[in-house]
Amino acid sequence: MAEADHKILSAEIKLGSQYYFYMETQTALAVPDEDNCIVVYSSIQAPEYAESTISRCLGIPEHNVCVITRRVGGGFGGKAMKAIPVATACALAAYNLRRPVRMYMNRKTDMKTTGGRHPMEVTYNVGFKEDGKITALHLDILINAGIGTDISPIIPLFMVGAIKKYDWGAFSFDIKVCRTNHSSKSAMRGPGEVQGTFISEAVIEHVASVLSMDVDSFNMCNKWRQRGISRVPIVHEVLLRSNPGKVSILGDGSVAVEVGGIELGQGLWTKVKQMTAFSLSAIKCDGMGDFLDKIRIIQANTLSLIQEGLTAGSTTSECSCEAVRICCNILVERLTRIKENLQEQMGSVEWGILILEVEVNLLTGQTTILQSDIIYDCGQSLNPAVDLGQIEGAFVQGIGFFMLEEYLSNSDGLVIPEGTWTYKIPTIDTIPRQFNVEIMNSGHHKKRLLSSKDW
Repeated sequence: MAEADHKILSAEIKLGSQYYFYMETQTALAVPDEDNCIVVYSSIQAPEYAESTISRCLGIPEHNVCVITRRVGGGFGGKAMKAIPVATACALAAYNLRRPVRMYMNRKTDMKTTGGRHPMEVTYNVGFKEDGKITALHLDILINAGIGTDISPIIPLFMVGAIKKYDWGAFSFDIKVCRTNHSSKSAMRGPGEVQGTFISEAVIEHVASVLSMDVDSFNMCNKWRQRGISRVPIVHEVLLRSNPGKVSILGDGSVAVEVGGIELGQGLWTKVKQMTAFSLSAIKCDGMGDFLDKIRIIQANTLSLIQEGLTAGSTTSECSCEAVRICCNILVERLTRIKENLQEQMGSVEWGILILEVEVNLLTGQTTILQSDIIYDCGQSLNPAVDLGQIEGAFVQGIGFFMLEEYLSNSDGLVIPEGTWTYKIPTIDTIPRQFNVEIMNSGHHKKRLLSSKDW
């Protein structure tokens, strides 16, 4: 800080919470089974975690608990830890009553209990030179974790990773995870990274503003309407996790596939199906035709495929595809030997950048996104249509977090919004008038699945 020509001291940033607003709220169905067993159908991103919790709650071995997840009607992290109490309560009631029990939260109850993104209060001191080079940055961050632990202890790790995308010179921070009377906060799409990225850009913009480095002709000529173009580099640290897979070729040539990843609407099953067809096509048998029609993805079952783990972190699709590819390669190797023997008897194988153009009415406060341009490096995308949908959806959800959505709590820690009358999410009139998304083909990546950097 001593090397700085200018200093900004005790500047503050406040970031609110954000509700998941998935289409399907928390739900579960529990059915008692023979031999003191129970089957639970849960909309959850981590069936294995629910199985373990239910086992401890009921006092029975884990092999007596079967958690099945066909698909999840939207998750964004809200069906990871927050789905476990619903599945467990449902299982407990069914186990004691010895009859099926179904639970389904209405939107009001779901909003009041699921928590959402972590609110934060940030105070920063930054020193910088006349040319804009930052020499030092210190951050004091208070993270509102709510009443429970959940994943809150790891949020600082993700935040620091996002903040360190820039060279701040002498960088220091003091991050405190605070227990409050609010509902317990949990993971939500890019937990910690979203806030860390915003903090970084806010500091950069503040420095630029002090040095008057961001003036354009439109803003100088228009008093009541102002425009701005923002360029935001994004860094996401990919954490790969082990993921099981099983591929079975049945007697009629059809294929059944099981993977640890859960289909949340992110296109995981589509990619797994494509990977299966691609890998097994190396057999080169006659009559395969449209092989995709012969492949079926089976719902997740904790007793059929163990150690499924958690579907999160933008890597589960790729890990599931890799597990299936390994299975298919083993099958291809076996079947190729059989094919050769038969022939002998018959004679005879995540960076991105966003640029926005925004118009603000200084009298009314109305904000219009005129144009957005997003370039995302997917390597060589396994499915560009699926990846485009994920990129566009993430951007629109970000608009909601920073411009519209206020997931507020009152002084008693109770959530105030009860639905769309009081909680506003992005609609067709808030998305950019011109919405450009480009997937960049960055060539061959030896350590990635078919050169794909997966969503």
